[in-house]
Amino acid sequence: MCCLSGKPLSEKERKKDPMGNNRPMDGREWQTDMCHVCCNGACCPCIIAMVCCCPCACYLRNKALQGDMKKYECCQGYICRGCTKKCCGCCENNCPCMTLCCEAFLCNCFAISATRMWVQEERQILTDPCDNRIIRFNNVCQILACFCHILACFCEGFDAIAECIGIIADIIYIITSGCMQAQTYLELSRFPTPDSYPK
Repeated sequence: MCCLSGKPLSEKERKKDPMGNNRPMDGREWQTDMCHVCCNGACCPCIIAMVCCCPCACYLRNKALQGDMKKYECCQGYICRGCTKKCCGCCENNCPCMTLCCEAFLCNCFAISATRMWVQEERQILTDPCDNRIIRFNNVCQILACFCHILACFCEGFDAIAECIGIIADIIYIITSGCMQAQTYLELSRFPTPDSYPK
């Protein structure tokens, strides 16, 4: 699959899901796609999420779990479950709020993605093709920035280019994460629980 394709994961790719989840190919749509989140009533949340990314990630996870921190897991079990269980397992039950804060500040991209995946799975929401492209473009930019910084270690004079690409990748990440959090916020605000949707 092209890394910038808008297509959903194929059946084969979905079966490789590390959680073993077989996510449905049909379901409801997000209230807004990430591309139009500012135009669809979430401009302020988008800007706030860009500026205060980590506190927003904590707030949204709590909102997604409907305030029930007994449901909390580090990255909601979506990312490196075995690893996060070993590292965070003892803290998740005893002090979930502190663990969530650490997750949001130390692994921000995973915290944001995990909340979005939790909401999608719980509410059976499909990923918009435009969202897929934005997320994949962001991922490609992060990989490119990492590659350039590694290359700069070995090639003299490549530092400035690596720094420039790194800054561009950071800006793209901030915009993507802001839009992703605003999209999730809008969904949770309009429909606080999975039962809130019209039948």
